[in-house]
Amino acid sequence: MERMGGVENDKRYCIVLKDFTTCGIKVPRGSLGYFNRSRREEMSATVENVKQVVKLQPGNYILISKEEAELLVDIQDLSHRYELFKNEPLFRSIAKVQINDVVQLRKNNKELVGIVKNIENTTRKKELDLYGTLFQVSLMEDNRPSRKKCDPCVKVNAGEIIQVSNTEVEPFDRGKNSSKHISKALTQISPDPFEGCENPALEVGSMVEVQLRSNLAYGVIRWIGIPEGKVQRMAGIELDYEQKTGSDGTFEKRQYFVCEKNKALFIQLGDCKPDARFLTHELKNVRTTPINAPEKMIADHTMEEDVPPVREDEVQQLMAGRMKGIQGHYNSCYLDSTIFSLFTFSSVLDGILHKPGGHDEKIQQILREDIVNPLRTNGFVNAEKVMKLRKLLGCDTFVSAEKDPEEFINVLLHEVLAVDPLLKIRSGEKIQECNCYQIILDKDDTVKVPTVQFLLERSFLSCDLKFEEIPSCLLVQMPRFGKQFKMFTEIMPSLELDITDLLNNSLRQCFICGVVAEYECAQCLLDPMLSPGAIKQYCYTCNSQVHSHKGRKDHQFRKFPSPINVCVKAPFPRHKMELFAVLCIETSHYVSFVKYGTSKNSWLFFDSMADRIDEENIPEITVCPQIGDYLMISEAMLAYTNLKQLDGFAKRLFCDAYMCMYWSPRMCLY
Repeated sequence: MERMGGVENDKRYCIVLKDFTTCGIKVPRGSLGYFNRSRREEMSATVENVKQVVKLQPGNYILISKEEAELLVDIQDLSHRYELFKNEPLFRSIAKVQINDVVQLRKNNKELVGIVKNIENTTRKKELDLYGTLFQVSLMEDNRPSRKKCDPCVKVNAGEIIQVSNTEVEPFDRGKNSSKHISKALTQISPDPFEGCENPALEVGSMVEVQLRSNLAYGVIRWIGIPEGKVQRMAGIELDYEQKTGSDGTFEKRQYFVCEKNKALFIQLGDCKPDARFLTHELKNVRTTPINAPEKMIADHTMEEDVPPVREDEVQQLMAGRMKGIQGHYNSCYLDSTIFSLFTFSSVLDGILHKPGGHDEKIQQILREDIVNPLRTNGFVNAEKVMKLRKLLGCDTFVSAEKDPEEFINVLLHEVLAVDPLLKIRSGEKIQECNCYQIILDKDDTVKVPTVQFLLERSFLSCDLKFEEIPSCLLVQMPRFGKQFKMFTEIMPSLELDITDLLNNSLRQCFICGVVAEYECAQCLLDPMLSPGAIKQYCYTCNSQVHSHKGRKDHQFRKFPSPINVCVKAPFPRHKMELFAVLCIETSHYVSFVKYGTSKNSWLFFDSMADRIDEENIPEITVCPQIGDYLMISEAMLAYTNLKQLDGFAKRLFCDAYMCMYWSPRMCLY
C-alpha cells in the first residue's frame, strides 16, 4: 500500500482515495493526513479539517512522501487536488520543476505561459506539520518573455500548473523513494523572501556583473533572499562560465536554485551591479575609439568604394584578436552578430547593398559605406557607426531595447530596403513570402540530438510546405520559446542542407527503387520499420506495395506533380546548401560562429561585447578550427558526448544555437 519507500521523521503522510464516513465523521476524497509512529493504534491518523483522530481502513488511502504532501497541501479544492494526484505524468513533472522551466498555467479561467523564477515555502500548516509550496512565475507576452523592467509575476500552487517544459526527466518510480528528486526541485527560501519586483534594477532574472579577485564575472540572478544562518540579503547568480569556487546552486549544504556544476555564485546583493554590457545610457558618454587600435581603424570617414568579402588568407592578420569585428553597445549584440555573419566573409546578400528602389537609400548607404566596407577593409567597426544605422530603422526600440536577429532582418529587408523576400514557400495553393523560416514541429522524445536537416524536413512535412524556388540564402530558426525554453537540449547544425525533396515541382527519386517518385507520405517518416530520417517518397508501384502493409493502410499519402516521360537516370541531381554561420544565444546575449574559408576547419567565434574596459565594450574574434571537427561528429555520438570534455565553444555551438545560416553556391552564380 505504501507508495514511497522511505518516510520522513516520525510521520507517514497519506492522501484519502475515496469519500467515507467513520464514527459519524465524513472524510472527503483528496484530504491529506498522517500516521504518527508513536501511536499504538496503527490505523489511527490525523486528517486535515477533522477535529479528532480517525481510523483509516486499507483501500481508503495511500501513503505519500512529505514532499508530495507539501506540493498538494495548498490546493484548497480537494477534488482538484485528487485529480492532480491521479494524473501521474503531470504530477511527476510538477515535482521536478526547476528555476527557469517554462510552465503553462490555468488561473482565473485563463491559460497563461510563464517562466518559473522562484520556488518557495508558504506558511506552515500546524494541523499537518507541513509547509506548502508556491511557484513564482514571470508571465510571458504572446509566448515570449516580457521586455518590461519588472515582468508581471504571479504566485501559483501546483494545482494551477497544467503543463511543464521539463519533459526530459528521469523516470519517476512510484515504487521507490523519490524524495531526493522532488527535494531537488523544491527550493526553500527564508520566510521573508525578497519579492522579484521590489527593486526593478536588481531582481530575479536581472543580468549582473560581479567583481571577483582576478576578473569580472557576468551572470543572471536566479535567487534573492536571506540564507539560513545569515542576516544579510544575498543573491544567487548563475554565471555565464564555470568558476572553480562555484556550485550547482547550493550554498552551505542547502540548495536554493538548480544550475550546472561550478556555475552558481552566492554574494551579497550590494556587491552586484547591473551588467554594464546592457546598460542603456547615452552614447555620447561612451568612448568609441578603440584602445591601442591602429589609426586606420578609428578613422571616421566612410568608404564608398566597394570591398569584397575578407579572404581566407587575410583572417589571421586582419580579423583575429581583441577590438576586432563590430563593437557592441546598447543591447546591440543581436544586430552586431547578424551583420557580421551575413557580410564579413560572404557575398550572398551583397545585392541588397546596391539594389535601387528601397524606401530609405540613406540606410542602405550607411550599411554599405559605414559598416560593411570598413569591416571588410579594417576588420573593425565602432559602435557609433552602428548606432547611426539603428536610429534610422523606424522604431525607437532599435536604439536601446533587446531585439532578436529575425526582427532586425525583417525590418531591414522588407520595410526599409524593400527587397524581394529571401524565401517563397508554398502552402497548398498559396505562396507565402518571408526572410527567415522558424522550425515548427511537435516534440518527439525519441529524438535526442536532431540535425537541422532532420528538423527542417520534419517541419515542412508536418506543415505541408514546399519551397516554391531554390533560395540563395536560407536562415533557419531553431525550435525554442524565445531565449529561455529549448525544445532540444542539443542540436547538430548540418554542414550541408539537402533541400531537393522540399522543392515544389522538382525531380524527385523513389525512396525504394530509385525511379521518378510520384507520391509522398509523412506518416511513413515515423515508421520504425523503414529506414529512419529520409523523406518517404515512392513511385506508383512502390507506393502500392508499401501501403498494402496492414500497419500502413490508414496512411494519408499524397500525389505530387512529377515530370512525364523523364529519361534522367539515377542518381538524380541534388540541390544542397552550405552552412556559413550559426547565431547562438545565452543569457540574452547573441554571439556567432562564422565560416571564413573553404577548409573544414576555417571557423571563428565573434562576440561584440567579449569584455569591457571603463565605459567601452571590447569586441573579440577568436579563430577556432576545432569547430570543423565538432561538426563532423555524428548525432548518435554527440548524444553520449560530455561537452565539458571538449571546450566552451562546443557547448555554445550545440546547446545555444538560435539561427543557422545557409547559402546556395549554385544560386549565387545568378
